Amino acid sequence: MDKNRKNTILQSLAGLLEEASSTKITTAVLAKKSGITEAALYRHFPSKRSIYAELFSFCDDAIFAKCAELKKSELSSKEKVKNIFIFFMLFVEKNKGFARLLSREALSPAEKNVSDSVNQFYERLELTLKQILADGSDALVSQPGISAQLITTFLEGNVSRYIRSKFKDSPSNYIDNAWELLSINIFKS
Repeated sequence: MDKNRKNTILQSLAGLLEEASSTKITTAVLAKKSGITEAALYRHFPSKRSIYAELFSFCDDAIFAKCAELKKSELSSKEKVKNIFIFFMLFVEKNKGFARLLSREALSPAEKNVSDSVNQFYERLELTLKQILADGSDALVSQPGISAQLITTFLEGNVSRYIRSKFKDSPSNYIDNAWELLSINIFKS
């Protein structure tokens, strides 16, 4: 299988998702954007659902690779969580197509498996944050699980807010203030 052609298809889908138009992304539209025929598209992916799944897998891998890297670092729990928070917000800002996947907005009922993967993604993210916070639980205002839930809920809501603004209200505009507000409610002084 031609890896470059496959990557072109995935990049084309991400680009179409960024456009956030009301036009439904069909395989015909995706093939045209990729510069190939629909038949060629199906030689690389068995279904449209599998294209969405692979694109989401790339997003998932990128975020959790960063989480794993930070988890192993010598930073304090607070700094690890802060870095994950900032990385996630900036990742979504720079990858608008992934934002639409993470909000499930771009997914139709036919992509239920991808929607389920997004749900699992947020559960894993919350668990990762909980584990990191548990290592420094003496510095927390509340339990690690409640704190992780607050952060994850904020991040998921931020993705929706960014999309709702039609990608104009960039998370980087308020990232420091948002973290400060969250950290006051999570960490003791």
